[in-house]
Amino acid sequence: MTGDPPNETPARIALVAGTLGQGGAEKQLVYMARALRDAGAEVRVYCLTRGEYYERALAETGLAPEWVGRFAAPPLRTLALAAALRRFRPNVVQSAHFYTNLYVAMAATLVGAIGIGAARNDVVHEVRYNGVWGRWLLRAPSALIVNSYAARDNAEALGCLKDSIHVLPNVIDLEAFDLVAASAPRPVNEPLVVAGVGTFVPQKRFDIFLRVIAAARAQGARVRGVLAGDGPERAALGTLAATLDLGSDAITFAGRRNDIPVLLRNADVLMLTSDHEGFPNVVLEAMAASLPVVCTAAGDARAIVDHGVTGYVTELGDAVGLTEHLVALSRPGGERRKLGQAGRRRVETQYAYGNLAAKLAAIHRAVEHGQQRKSRAPVPL
Repeated sequence: MTGDPPNETPARIALVAGTLGQGGAEKQLVYMARALRDAGAEVRVYCLTRGEYYERALAETGLAPEWVGRFAAPPLRTLALAAALRRFRPNVVQSAHFYTNLYVAMAATLVGAIGIGAARNDVVHEVRYNGVWGRWLLRAPSALIVNSYAARDNAEALGCLKDSIHVLPNVIDLEAFDLVAASAPRPVNEPLVVAGVGTFVPQKRFDIFLRVIAAARAQGARVRGVLAGDGPERAALGTLAATLDLGSDAITFAGRRNDIPVLLRNADVLMLTSDHEGFPNVVLEAMAASLPVVCTAAGDARAIVDHGVTGYVTELGDAVGLTEHLVALSRPGGERRKLGQAGRRRVETQYAYGNLAAKLAAIHRAVEHGQQRKSRAPVPL
């Protein structure tokens, strides 16, 4: 008898991305592809765009993505994806972004595979942002992988079956992170450096970030902000900084950075001011860099940041609370160090990269078993 037994046949996993730009969802996609491949699965990555930031990272690990975005029309894109999938014959087709869920659901059906959708924010924001397509994108896949319990609860409230929603928290490759971070010595900053990282879009509320920096300085705290990122609100944020009298000594717009571990190593505190998040990836990175985190309770931030132990969490939009915590952290003493060390331990024990493949495989098995149960269910008379 030749060939592997059925239960030892390597899984064939197709990962479908809308973009490979410089973002948290895309970084997690790279982690997933690499972890599954290293665990013995056959993995292919398909993307609607090309020539973007994480394409090189995938290619360097032998997982160069295949471009399936030649056509602009969604039906033609779906057929292009299905044609590529037929050549690969995957067991599972998994989306990396919410807006690719419908492509995945339809193409997976065409090739007889299981289609799994994604939600990388809190679901509510994603459904609203996608307008009339929001509900379709949420409900079309047979299952949904979300990266936060807040997203799971919201998806269920919007009509998804509880058993079809699977939570996969973000992870971080600490070895790779530390390798980049160690390229720069940790400075002793005066004044205190408060970092903010993300795309300059309304949901990130970097306007609050600027107002908190201004308020803390008005109270005598020796702090300055560094904002890393870019986006449609860049000009408005520059105008607001000028209105708040935040000069170059008070705020630095650092642009998009390819060395976030170094940027965080050069900072003293991370401040996250978002209204909407799923699992904020930058919080993991800050904790990996042994920084205390001051943040709003967006998405699962309250579950990730242990209030008073690894940082401080306020309600959404609470600029006063954020300012109070930042002023307290700016005072001399060992609190920042203690909080940062606790954050690093939390990342090491709960969010390390090493368990990612096993968690993904368990989700894929659960989805497959769920599909089998549905197919065996008797048809009501």
